[in-house]
This record gives sequence, C-alpha cells and structure tokens, in this order.
Amino acid sequence: MNVFAVGNEAVCAEAASKIRAPLRFEGVGYYDAAPEKMFAAISEPELMSKWLPMLKSLHLSHAASDNGPASCGIGSERSCSFSMMGDVFERVIWWDPPRGYAFSFQPKNRLMMPTRDHSVVFLVRPHGNGGSEFVFRTYFNWQPGPMRFVAAHMMPMILNMSLANLKRLLGGKGGKARRVA
Repeated sequence: MNVFAVGNEAVCAEAASKIRAPLRFEGVGYYDAAPEKMFAAISEPELMSKWLPMLKSLHLSHAASDNGPASCGIGSERSCSFSMMGDVFERVIWWDPPRGYAFSFQPKNRLMMPTRDHSVVFLVRPHGNGGSEFVFRTYFNWQPGPMRFVAAHMMPMILNMSLANLKRLLGGKGGKARRVA
C-alpha cells in the first residue's frame, strides 16, 4: 500500500503504521502562510470552522493526550458534527507541529458515511517565499450500500471546497483534490 504519494514521506512514517486502509483521496494546495500559521489553521477548532465545509460544531478533549491534559497530542479526541454526514469521533494518532498530524475518523452514521478504517493525514511543509504546501489525505475502506456512490462523488467536491476556503482564509494559489483509488 502506498501511504504517502506526495512529499513528507519520512516526516510521518509513524502515522503510516496506524493506517489500515488505502489512500482514496488527496488534495494539495499552496498558501501564503508560514508553516506555523498553516498548522494553526488546520488544527485549531476556531480556525477549522472557517474552512471545513459543513462543520457545525467541534468539541476537543486532551484528557488522553500524550502531551498532558492541557495541550493537543497523540490521544487527543474531537467530537465533530457535520451537516448531512452527522456526528464523527476523531482521535489524534500522529502529532508533529508544524509538520502535520493524523487522526482516525469514525462516523456514527455508517449509512451517510459508508467507510471503515478511516484515517486522515494533514501535512504541511515550507514552500516558496514563506508560504506552505498543504497536503490533505484520506484513507479508508468502503462499506457496501447505496450511499457509497454518493459519497464517492461528494468527497472530492468537499475536499476542493476545503482547499478553496483555505485560499480565501490564507491567500495563495489554493489547490485541487483528486481521487486516488
């Protein structure tokens, strides 16, 4: 299985050992924000709500964080609510600011989000004159059912909306998502 198709392969090899599914979608964008600012945009709840489409709410707990209960780290948990998709439980499985992080993604409603073994990886690396490259990867196995075909068409649209929203938030060229498998 090719876990990391574009850049930063060595940076998050630790995350690769925790991913049990193939790469399905990947988005790459270029933004006018230093890696530290880019990382904040993709990890801080108040900023995530500005670029993640359909995110209605996000609750964060660091009770199980390897960095202690006051800061994010491996083991931190997020409870998210999305329009149309419903509620999702996420657990951080790799944390390396400002280079990126990864999390497991468990939808409560498998009908609306027909995936299993779902993980997401966010990678950040310096690019250009003080800007950043942002890589957004999603890995999962499909569950059978009619919503699988709807989800397969909606996911790239949602990823592209995310990359466009980051462009509005941070400036830069933005990016494009693609289906990998």
